Amino acid sequence: MRACLWCGRPIVVPVTLADIWHWGPLPTPIICRACRQRLQPIGSAKCPQCGRQQATVQRCHDCERWDDAFVNHAIFPYDAALKAYMQQYKFQGDYQLRLVMQPLIREALAREHYDVLVPIPITAATWRTRGFNQVTGWLTGQPFQQVLTVSAASKPRDQSSKTRQERLQTPQPFSLVAGAATVLAGKRVLLLDDVYTTGRTLRHAAAQISLGGAQAVTGLTLAR
Repeated sequence: MRACLWCGRPIVVPVTLADIWHWGPLPTPIICRACRQRLQPIGSAKCPQCGRQQATVQRCHDCERWDDAFVNHAIFPYDAALKAYMQQYKFQGDYQLRLVMQPLIREALAREHYDVLVPIPITAATWRTRGFNQVTGWLTGQPFQQVLTVSAASKPRDQSSKTRQERLQTPQPFSLVAGAATVLAGKRVLLLDDVYTTGRTLRHAAAQISLGGAQAVTGLTLAR
């Protein structure tokens, strides 16, 4: 019996008569039913610009303050379940949990219109301590381009530990790698990140991508 990748409890799969007649081994889910039910995607009532779950379909207060045209789509609200997932995956380094979100990211990417997928990079200090980029961990089998790098002068402090005001005042941490313009020129670029909080990180990345000659830049995040 397989254990749930997320909570560790045994996965109990009910067997139907159709399953008995099925030829070959039956697929076993990687997370239990209870954990699957914890993941509730954002519904139709959301901000049309950042994807934030809300009671209306009007532009949210945060996007009104940004007063720009950058658009982000999000899959899940950043609720207790997503915070628990990110804590275990990103901050405790449970790399196996990348498998939970891989099919969901794949489905979300299939709904987007883009030519080049660009994951948000992490600092060298984070690489040394965590050992992986939580965003590229979701992209097995998905083509992407690493055209952004985090400047050496950037502080290694994680965005999650900053206040809203500190995040908004963060200086530009990204730069384009050599040859990036060849990849980006005239292309529709989709930025992929884990959590949209203030939108500062994505907008910094979008600014650099635009300098590389991209035709358009949009965002996709696991959570908002």
